[in-house]
Amino acid sequence: MSEFADLPALYSKGTLKLRKRLDLPEGVEVRVTVSTQATKPSRRAAKRKHQYPTRVIGWDKLDKLTGIASLGGDAVADSKAVYDRD
Repeated sequence: MSEFADLPALYSKGTLKLRKRLDLPEGVEVRVTVSTQATKPSRRAAKRKHQYPTRVIGWDKLDKLTGIASLGGDAVADSKAVYDRD
């Protein structure tokens, strides 16, 4: 009986694929024990700090944006205005 310890494999689309060929006769039954290992983040994900590009904007430009959208208010009255067709 041959024994192979700690064989790297990849699970993809419902199939476990060994990274190396085993020297076993065709059709032999085997016993498999599976344990997962932590995966490294991709290089692209590791480099990205923000979901969207960001840049520094001066307070004077931000001050001009004040008042464009109102905050707070009466949610019931707002929803009636949008959904009630009286």
